[in-house]
Parts: sequence; structure tokens; C-alpha cells
Amino acid sequence: MKSACNLVGMGLWLLLLVYLVWMVHDMRVRRLRLLVTEKKSYSSRNVMISVVELVIFLLGLWGMGYATFFQDVSALKQSRVTVAYKYEPLVLETGKNTRNQSFYVRVKTGTGRTPIQYFTYYTAGEKYQVTSNAATVSDGKNPVNVDASAYKWNTAKLKAMDRTHQKAWVGVIETTYKKNFLNGIGLHAGRLANRFTLIRIPDHSFMTHAPLHADNQ
Repeated sequence: MKSACNLVGMGLWLLLLVYLVWMVHDMRVRRLRLLVTEKKSYSSRNVMISVVELVIFLLGLWGMGYATFFQDVSALKQSRVTVAYKYEPLVLETGKNTRNQSFYVRVKTGTGRTPIQYFTYYTAGEKYQVTSNAATVSDGKNPVNVDASAYKWNTAKLKAMDRTHQKAWVGVIETTYKKNFLNGIGLHAGRLANRFTLIRIPDHSFMTHAPLHADNQ
């Protein structure tokens, strides 16, 4: 468990489950009592009580479901998340199967109706692979392209990286839920909320394409 605060969410889900069991039991008991004591199967008062109980359960389910599964991270206040940035220079590689072409990024395109791309890049002593769902390659005049513009970047830092590393670097932004009570309700406290990678290259010629089945290098 990332944080003890998540026990709050676990407790609330357990409480909701207990309430569901109690609600079903209460509905059954009231119906049996109605059949035995009043010799009838319908009562407007009994139905109203059941409706109120069901509405309370559905509201609780909606609230816990939203907090756990459907929170928009970008809309959360700074008190709920922390944002960290990491920048590293890229390492130039020579592909064995690309006619000795030097490159910073290898791109593989998947298959299907909405194929995603897989970007492989290298930093000092490390190799990474990310997908186009959470990464982008920028080779224009402005390091922040359309995909990356959805995130807040330090423009001065990006320009400095361009000057220092000849437009060959990678920037990673990570959003993490803080360890507090509100995040614990949705079982998110201490967990990574989002990661996005901005891969910066001088121009398109430093990106090579390879078939999806090719071995990574």
C-alpha cells in the first residue's frame, strides 16, 4: 500500500458493501412483516422506505466510484497532487538495421483500428520505451508541440536544454497524488497519477522507423 491514507477508502468501500447487505436484508424483512401482519404484499410506506434506502446506496456508490475511478487529474488542485519534472540529454545511437543511420528515437507503429506508436530512446546508461498515449516527439522550432501543450512546462528550462544539448533531450513530467485524507478516499494517496514524456530531437532525420516485430536495440 502506497499510503495508510488509503485505508480510509478501503473502509468506505467496506461500509458501502455492509450497507448493501443490510439494505437487501431490511427490504426482505419489511416485505415478510407486511405479508404476515397486514396480509398484503404492497404498501406505499414500505415502497418509499425502500426507495430512500436505494437512493442512499446509489449516491454512495456514485461518490465512491467517481473518487476511485473517474477523477480528472488535470482538474485537481495543487493541494491534491505534486508535479515533478526530470530532464536528461539523449544519447545518439547507430541502428544495425537502418543502414548505419544515427538516431535518437526509434519508432514502431502497432496495428489495429487505432494503432499506437512505440518510442524507444536512450539516455546515459538507460534505455526507455514509451507509447504515443503518454509521449510525443518534438522536432520543431518550439520544443512544446501540440500534444505536450496540454501540460505546464518551464519555458525557460526548455530553451536552456535546447541550447545546452543541441535540441536532443527528454523531459518527463510526473503527477503524483499526495498522501492525504481526500486522496485516500479514492485509494489514490501516494500513487502515480500521470506520466508524460516529451522527446526532443533536432529534426525528423534523427528519428528512425522500424517494424513492430523488430528486436529492440
